Amino acid sequence: MNLQAKIKRDIDSHALMACHDLQGELASIDFKSLARYSDDDSEAAYTVENGVATIDVRGLLVPETSRDYRSWGVTGYANLADYIQQANDDYTVTSIVLDIDSGGGYIKGIDIATEAIYQSSKPVETFISGDMYSAAYWLGASTNKITAESELNGIGSIGVYVVHTEESGWLERYGEKVSLFRSGKWKAAFNSFMPLTDDEKQRLQEGVDESASVFFNHVAAQRNVDAKTVKGWEGDVFTAVKAKELGLIDAIADSVAVSDTTKQSNTNPKTEGESMDLQQAQAKIKELEQSEAQAKQAAIDAKAEADAAKKELHEAQAANRQTAIDKLAADNNREFTEAQVNAFKAMDEAGFQAAASLVTPQAPKLPDGLDQEQATSGRQGAEGLDAKFNEWSKDNA
Repeated sequence: MNLQAKIKRDIDSHALMACHDLQGELASIDFKSLARYSDDDSEAAYTVENGVATIDVRGLLVPETSRDYRSWGVTGYANLADYIQQANDDYTVTSIVLDIDSGGGYIKGIDIATEAIYQSSKPVETFISGDMYSAAYWLGASTNKITAESELNGIGSIGVYVVHTEESGWLERYGEKVSLFRSGKWKAAFNSFMPLTDDEKQRLQEGVDESASVFFNHVAAQRNVDAKTVKGWEGDVFTAVKAKELGLIDAIADSVAVSDTTKQSNTNPKTEGESMDLQQAQAKIKELEQSEAQAKQAAIDAKAEADAAKKELHEAQAANRQTAIDKLAADNNREFTEAQVNAFKAMDEAGFQAAASLVTPQAPKLPDGLDQEQATSGRQGAEGLDAKFNEWSKDNA
């Protein structure tokens, strides 16, 4: 089913709409071009300038599209959520701006886009480059800030409706009459072959009122306006000047600050009452991020330098200990086993000196009248010293 047929089916099945001028939105969609659409015609999800990712929101807002149809006047909520996530994953992006020119669209699916806005780790703002009505305002109100490009931007139409088409008169005019035999009043309800019953009208109105209440409360919470006040506007539309007065937007772009470059990039320009514009804030953020990165790198370099020094010291100590072991063996005409050498290396300096004293027996001072031969015959043999040293090494390893 192509997009045009799907939209018609949804409207005929009473899909809830938050759209200022549904027929006008439908008429502006270039369905013929869509029929010739190819992957090569797709546009980038967003543009980036000075760290700002600008995502265009255009035309009729629908739950999702199989491709990017924004150039032809259709934006999918699911596609928009995906673009916001892509901008969050893009390391070159520091903030996100939704450039909105839309009369609204479906209620269904809008929570997908608003949730993506709420979950964004990067600040999201709205720039109104055209009009922002109904479901489009629902989207814009979900962001941190709303700025209108000019005083003439259209804003508002906060409300919900469904469309019901009745064909009974047309059929009767052409001599056709349709009879429905149903098992209950809700079977085949809301059909177009006969007028709506009072119960059907009430059911449709209840659905509209329920969704409208959600819309009113959302605007009230996001814009710090009383929900009864929002409801009291009864879906009216306002210029940007009036919308700012009512608290629906935050600022109108200064005509001097909106340079041609800013207009082309669709980034949010400096606005009334701001002490720091978006680009200055982005530059400050970038500066802080660079300082943080430099500090982290300095810490990494210092740790690497300390580790290298420790390694060098360990190698020097190992070399000195090996030299001491070799000297101990040579001085005592001994050959140590591998286990003994490893035991020596594992000892601290005090332990090694104690072990060395066991390997090097000290000749006792000879008492007067005792000759060398008598003293030698009374000393321990080499085997006894080895046994004593090995036992000590095992206890002190």
